[in-house]
Amino acid sequence: MKKKIYFLVLLLLSKICFSQSDLDFDQQSVYTYLYNKNPEKAISIINSNFLTSSNLSKKIIGYVYLTEAYSDNEIKKAKALENAKKLSMLTKEPLDEAYVQFGYAKYYLNLNKNDLFIKSINNSINTFSKYNNENFVLSQLYYHLNRYLVKNPLEKDTRNSYFKANYHAIKSKNNLLISITYNNIGIFYKKKFTITNDKKYLDSANINYQNSYKYALNIKDTEAQKRTLAAYYMNYGHLLENKIPYSYKKCLELYNKCLSISGKDNSFKDMNALIYINIGSAYEKAGQTLIAEKYYSKAYHLIKNNKDIFTTHKLILLDNLSKIYQNLNQYEKALEFEREAKNLIKEDTEKRFSNNTKALEIFYKTEQKDKHIKELKEKNEVHIKQKIIYLMISLIAFLGIICMFFILQYKHKLSKQRTSLLEAEKKETELILQLEKEEKSRLKTEQELLALQQEQLQKQALATSLQLNYKSAILNELKEVIENDDPNLKKILKEDQLADNDFNDLQNIIQQIHPNFFKRLQELSKSKLTNQDLKYCAYINLNMNNFQISNILKVDPKTVRVTKYRLKQKLGLKKEDDLYDFIRSLDV
Repeated sequence: MKKKIYFLVLLLLSKICFSQSDLDFDQQSVYTYLYNKNPEKAISIINSNFLTSSNLSKKIIGYVYLTEAYSDNEIKKAKALENAKKLSMLTKEPLDEAYVQFGYAKYYLNLNKNDLFIKSINNSINTFSKYNNENFVLSQLYYHLNRYLVKNPLEKDTRNSYFKANYHAIKSKNNLLISITYNNIGIFYKKKFTITNDKKYLDSANINYQNSYKYALNIKDTEAQKRTLAAYYMNYGHLLENKIPYSYKKCLELYNKCLSISGKDNSFKDMNALIYINIGSAYEKAGQTLIAEKYYSKAYHLIKNNKDIFTTHKLILLDNLSKIYQNLNQYEKALEFEREAKNLIKEDTEKRFSNNTKALEIFYKTEQKDKHIKELKEKNEVHIKQKIIYLMISLIAFLGIICMFFILQYKHKLSKQRTSLLEAEKKETELILQLEKEEKSRLKTEQELLALQQEQLQKQALATSLQLNYKSAILNELKEVIENDDPNLKKILKEDQLADNDFNDLQNIIQQIHPNFFKRLQELSKSKLTNQDLKYCAYINLNMNNFQISNILKVDPKTVRVTKYRLKQKLGLKKEDDLYDFIRSLDV
């Protein structure tokens, strides 16, 4: 378990080192060998430590640095950048793309493709600035931005980019890079002095040269340290040439120190040539023309067939030799060097044109490839989108079919439940109808029974009424006897009282037929009805006419009419209202 954890930690650390240039010592070693003018060693490290790595990000870094190693081979440079770009498209990591843009920035700078250079350098700087421990690369980016600004002085002041390159170099803790950036700032201030003749710039240049020297002493790589110290002595000696009073001996002392460092090392031929030019310049200023000519000649033999020397330095040397021979009255030699300078300019122009033509051809081919790849990629993206759309449509259709199946199944189940419910409701309704039918039949039977009972009660009431009339007749006879002083007076009066109470029986019969009959009459009456009034109402309810009532009550028909008239008044009926209709239509 511990071994697995240890392996995982190592893997994570390796990934961190690959992605952070301040900790990537392989990358810094490649940079050092390129600075030492040793591209073979740099390519060897790139092949062994970068291009064979399983980590695609490290491969991209290797291909980017190959573009510097293949300085004179435009085809290989373009191929290396193309490989880096392809890998970055696979990883899709911002840092990988930033490295590719770094490589293209250097490539476009050599082609003088200013717009493309600015775009690439800014993209790369913006991305690297977002990450920690990427100062090593940022310092290089600002160095190349300086190169562009020097070539295009109208763009802007280069001061900011010089100091940013130095700032990131210090943060990277790479002594070689720090020494180089301080040296570049010194050169910047020396140029400022040449333009303005302001001595403060000489002091600033001196401070930065001393800082460059201090960090050069701490460089571990021997070749890089020697080259950096030699650059310091040479640049510092050239600075002293601008001081007043001029001390050519001090300058010569510094240039000789530079020669003692470089010695007979073939890798320092370019630097030795520059030192000889500076020594010749120092003797020339001191008025020692012959000695100056001697050192210029030494420089000439080193420069003549050296590809590492810039054409600018060669032209300076040829111009110096031409002037020297003019001063020595050797005009033929002077003219010869002037012709050589012209031929050099012509050759350099043709070479540059040829290289630029090749580079542009490669560039445009690459652009065409990129355009074609972009078109294919766009088509592929369109096809992928179409496939995704078709897949989504198919998926939606499939899901729709499944949903429809479940919906239909649910509806079928719901319909079945509704059918069952409707059948149950139908059965319940049929049962209710049957019960209602039975209830109606029962009610009809009860109504018929009640009708029979009512008819029977009416008959009973009529019989009772006749009986009461009979009794009343007897009572009337008894009254007549009383008036004739009959001795059985008490007996007859008692029978008369019984006759009065017989009405109660009639009243009970009426109430059995119509329980609320007498109550309803009392409610409608404006004044309280007497037993005589209620009796008349009962007879009227039994549908008896005046004649029948007068016979039963043994009274005169006129008395019946008068009583009925008073009864109408008590009941609040109008003159035109019919008492029979009113009583028989009572809601009881």
